[in-house]
Amino acid sequence: MEQPSWQVKATYMVSFVSAANAMGYLAPVRKKLDAATLEMIERPAARASWPGPQFIALLEAIEAHADKEAVRAVAIRCSRERMGPVVKPLAGVLLSLAKVPMLALLSKLEHFVSAGVLGVESKFEPHEGRPGGMVTFTFPQPVSAVMSATWHGMFDVGFTLAKGGRIVSEHLAPRTHRFEVTW
Repeated sequence: MEQPSWQVKATYMVSFVSAANAMGYLAPVRKKLDAATLEMIERPAARASWPGPQFIALLEAIEAHADKEAVRAVAIRCSRERMGPVVKPLAGVLLSLAKVPMLALLSKLEHFVSAGVLGVESKFEPHEGRPGGMVTFTFPQPVSAVMSATWHGMFDVGFTLAKGGRIVSEHLAPRTHRFEVTW
């Protein structure tokens, strides 16, 4: 029986491809991509979602061409320009009622993650007695460490909306990406 996979929603794919193209990363990596991944970047809105491994292939190609920081920069631009406005309505409601803005946003982490990916479990565990906590993303199968760079875009939007916060540490395992955050 085939293991269930995770998917990248077309909304995020359109945003990521637009940002990567604008930053000059797509043209140089095209020759390194298989036909299915090329279709994904040429017509990102053609499907409701794309297989996560195809997205990883794109991330790895950009990383091989430039570096992991380039992938992170694309993810941040993607999130600021297109994904931020998608999640802003829910974030606005949460923030208007919140005493601790980042805590309010992270309490709805799964809703924000589902704007971009499906099949990835997300969990927030607040620290006891101090600001911050641990954010964990769990995949149904192992993924490349470069995938962790994309979470930085989501955190960037959250920290901006909450007017504070930062990643303290990052712990990457094949199926789990954990980020300690504080505010």
